[in-house]
Amino acid sequence: MQTYKSQSDIDLAVEVLAAEDEGMARAYAEYGSPPLRSGQSGFEGLVGLLISQQVSTKAAAAIHARFHAEFPNAVPRDVLAASDEALAACGLSRPKQRYLRILAQAIDSGQLDIDKMAEAEDDKIFAELTALVGIGPWTADCYLLFNLGRRDRFPAGDLALQEGYRLLYSLNARPDAKQLAGLAERFQPHRAAAARMIWHFYDGERAKVKLLKQ
Repeated sequence: MQTYKSQSDIDLAVEVLAAEDEGMARAYAEYGSPPLRSGQSGFEGLVGLLISQQVSTKAAAAIHARFHAEFPNAVPRDVLAASDEALAACGLSRPKQRYLRILAQAIDSGQLDIDKMAEAEDDKIFAELTALVGIGPWTADCYLLFNLGRRDRFPAGDLALQEGYRLLYSLNARPDAKQLAGLAERFQPHRAAAARMIWHFYDGERAKVKLLKQ
């Protein structure tokens, strides 16, 4: 499987995209290459993504901090042994408590071999993860993209990615997940670099707006 291992890998992929696509060329000219953001693989990486589902970046960071203070080793058995009250004190909703326990049980029982899975092909990993309650396409694609560094994943359900695409390509309406997945097909085999570039562009545009309001 193809992965990004360094910033230069991202830079090269973005240069290829910019040479082939006007929108990518515009984003690259304005903001340069996106940084190589990555996360831990394994249980801790998936926990982080589950926490981040449907909450703001600021809220997710606060929950992360409380979770790691309570569970510094972040191993499945710690989560399985934890009380509802302990998980709730971290800021986890009841559904997320359930999802974390399902994930922890799958890994602890051997149903999900998280280490061996990391060596599998993208589609197999995606299927194994989304088979678990609480892990949808966004979480699986983000895990593949950020935590495993895969080169051709595109989390089309991400709202910031949808809005960033709308802004970059001057669309009247934000594309939904299905529409954006179709639009992103032209970026193959560099869809992960394209996603990173669109997020990077979106962050830059938001920063501009914030400055203008000051």
